[in-house]
Amino acid sequence: MDTAAPRKFSASDGLAAVAGLVLAGVVIWTASDSPDPDPSLATALSRLAGDPLDTDALRVVGLDRAWRGDIRGATRLLSFVESRTWRDGPAEVWLLGHRLDRHDYDGALKAADSLLRRDPDGEVRPVLFPALTALAAYPEARPALSARLAKSPWWRDRFLTFLATHGEAVGARRVFADLAGGPTPPSPDDYAPFINRLVADQDHAGALAAWREIARPPGGASDNLAFSDVSDHTPFTWSPAAGVGATSETTALGGATTLRTDYDGFSTPDLPSRLLVLAPGSYRLTWRDKVAGTSDRLTWRLRCADTGRVIGQAQTSPGETPAGGAWVEKSLTAEVPADSCRAQWLELAASPGERRAPGTLWSTGMTLRSGP
Repeated sequence: MDTAAPRKFSASDGLAAVAGLVLAGVVIWTASDSPDPDPSLATALSRLAGDPLDTDALRVVGLDRAWRGDIRGATRLLSFVESRTWRDGPAEVWLLGHRLDRHDYDGALKAADSLLRRDPDGEVRPVLFPALTALAAYPEARPALSARLAKSPWWRDRFLTFLATHGEAVGARRVFADLAGGPTPPSPDDYAPFINRLVADQDHAGALAAWREIARPPGGASDNLAFSDVSDHTPFTWSPAAGVGATSETTALGGATTLRTDYDGFSTPDLPSRLLVLAPGSYRLTWRDKVAGTSDRLTWRLRCADTGRVIGQAQTSPGETPAGGAWVEKSLTAEVPADSCRAQWLELAASPGERRAPGTLWSTGMTLRSGP
């Protein structure tokens, strides 16, 4: 299996991408659904004598003008073809390359949109998506790209996934942020791959800043530790329990939003967690627990994302729970070191036993503050 990281497309890829469009034009030309997509120049001129608005013939004459160096004439003819139909691939390819050369990014995006709209099978995406992704790295081109995406063309979701995984990080972030501030903000499915890519690259601070700018959580903060079933598939919201042996859900209990976790005491599932980005220093986490059954196999802890080192832990013990299952005040303290702990996982961890011992843990009111 190929485990190489996805290639990132940046501004330096622009010229190569435009050159690739020429090859794409050959593919589209042969795939054109016009009845006579490639008449000879003589035939085209003959047809124009009978029908001056024959777009197939005008396209052939326009491309011939371009080949002969008459760029003004080619532009005039091929722009007219574009105004008459959005289905002439070769004309749109030439106009796209020409407009990119002239830094006419609005016009170039119009041509690219036309090509992608008539390509439901994705044959030209391998060429067009890298070209558009390269534009995201150009500050002068990015507004046109964002404006076109804000109109929600049908290919937008697929392109945003490509941009999230292949685009130069600064440019990709700006496009997502532009969309977040517009009428059609990106969905979690759109932006989560980008945030998760930054986390995977160990750029935790950059991922958090981008998440705040794009996801725009209430208050813009990630230190609100209130439990929620709503996850945007990034590590900055609570992940639910997953795998055999555990389930989790949020409920209204005791007048507060509460996380309920059921664990069989034996399996090794993924349990609720979320990523924090805390500066070096001392911290104190407080919350309330309530238990039923065997719960001493569940532990709230704080663990360095870089090294896996546990820097704070609190054990849930049945002996701490009064009769009747009352709430118990809980806390843990942690010292975030100055190095090798740029981000931290706040997580519920399992300590499996040799046999099943089911238990339920309710947790609520998590609050984090700096200081001992």
